[in-house]
Amino acid sequence: MTDRGVTSVQFLLASGLALLLFLALANLVVVQYGRGALRSALDQGARVGAISSSESQCEQRVAEVLGQVLGGRLGDGVVTECMVGPGVVTVTGEADFSSWTPFTPDFHLELTAHATREILP
Repeated sequence: MTDRGVTSVQFLLASGLALLLFLALANLVVVQYGRGALRSALDQGARVGAISSSESQCEQRVAEVLGQVLGGRLGDGVVTECMVGPGVVTVTGEADFSSWTPFTPDFHLELTAHATREILP
């Protein structure tokens, strides 16, 4: 009996597992980028809403920022909403990012940003 080819099978299994782990890590990095982009868009929208007291301007600013930093398929699963209250502006955002690897669930994020309204004299 010969052991020829056993090392090739082991190398193939190890490199396949390493590639799968690298892909999962890259997916996690992209999801964290998406989280930061969504956080930035919500913060900027809340600031604009606090100054203008306008839900439409808040939503417009959120859409502008998301269009600049989170385009393509990554931005397709993002839903945001602005609410201007008597003293505070609240912007909520939900995002669903699909997983790139098998046996791992998709990533779901729910973020909220608040800003105190500026009342002009």
